[in-house]
Amino acid sequence: MEELIDDWMARIADAARVGGSLAIRGGGSKLFYGCPEQGEKADLLEVGGYRGIVAYEPTELVVTARTGTPLRELAATLAEKGQWLPFEPPHFG
Repeated sequence: MEELIDDWMARIADAARVGGSLAIRGGGSKLFYGCPEQGEKADLLEVGGYRGIVAYEPTELVVTARTGTPLRELAATLAEKGQWLPFEPPHFG
């Protein structure tokens, strides 16, 4: 995973240096949100492979998940302890 983060850091720094933009994509289920024109001009930064729950403290009501973790995976983990997300994100995929 460290190589992945190092690659992202380099790509972000390169985009910042040249004034470019990045379109960040996780699972791709909500690509229709946002500004498609900007996304077409931007370089794609895939984050879907960076997934998993890093830490979960049910008694503290705290969970830390990586950026590519699917909402259904996060919701299933919380449900095991009778918990849920404090908002209702749309599920499209």
